[in-house]
Amino acid sequence: MCRMVGVVSKGPFHSEVLEDLRQVSETGKVPGWKRLGHRDGWGIATFDNGSPVYLGRSPLWVAHDDSLAGAVERASALAPPSFLVAHVRAASRGKATLPNTHPFIVDGLIFAHNGTIRGFVTTASRKPMGETDSERLALVVADRYEEMHDLPSALKSVVREEVFPRKFTGAVLLATDGKVMCGYRDFSENGGYYDLRTAATPDRVVLFQETYGGIEGVVSQVKRRELVSIGPDLGMKRETIR
Repeated sequence: MCRMVGVVSKGPFHSEVLEDLRQVSETGKVPGWKRLGHRDGWGIATFDNGSPVYLGRSPLWVAHDDSLAGAVERASALAPPSFLVAHVRAASRGKATLPNTHPFIVDGLIFAHNGTIRGFVTTASRKPMGETDSERLALVVADRYEEMHDLPSALKSVVREEVFPRKFTGAVLLATDGKVMCGYRDFSENGGYYDLRTAATPDRVVLFQETYGGIEGVVSQVKRRELVSIGPDLGMKRETIR
C-alpha cells in the first residue's frame, strides 16, 4: 500500500509536491486499516548526468525523518529538464527495511508500484534484494527494457504477460528512464485508493495518487488500464492496454 508522485519538469523544480506527499504520509487512509498514514519508508529518486540516483531513501516514517529536508533541498536544485519519482510506503508485504523501500533503481530505470500482485515469481535475470513483489516487478521491467530499448513498450509487454494473468489488488506503476515518465493504473478492488491523475502546468506535469492540499495545474484522470507517457517537452501520450 503506497502513495507516490512522478514529476516531469522543464523549469525549476517546485518542492511543494514533496511537502504535499509528506503530509499524505500522515493523513492518507489505507483500505482496511484503522491507523492513518503511510509510515513504512520513503524514497526520492531522479537522474544525474543521465544516471538514476537517490536524493534520499529511508525505512523510517518520512513525517518524522530529518533526512527528508536534505533530499528536498537537493530536489529544489535540479536543473531542467528533470524526472523525479517519490514514494511513501505502508507495508503490506515485507518489513519496513531499506531493500523494501521504493522507488527501486534497476540499472537505468526508476520504478515504483502501488498494490499487491499475488503469487508473483520473478523470471528476471537479477536477484531481488528485498521481499516485495514490487521489486520483483521492477526487475522484470528492467529486463524487458534492456531487450526493447523503449520504456512504454517494455511496460506494455510486462503488464500483458506478467500482470494481467495474475490476481492483484492494484497495479499502479510509475517508471522513468530519464527520457520519458510512464504512469499506469489498474486495479481489481478499491479503485478510489488505486487512483492516478495528472496535473499539468506550462512547466511541469505531475502524476499523483492522493493530495493533501492540492496539486497545481489542470487535473485529468488516468483511466483503468491506461498508460500515460510524458516526455521532457511535457508532451503526453495516452493508450489503453488490452
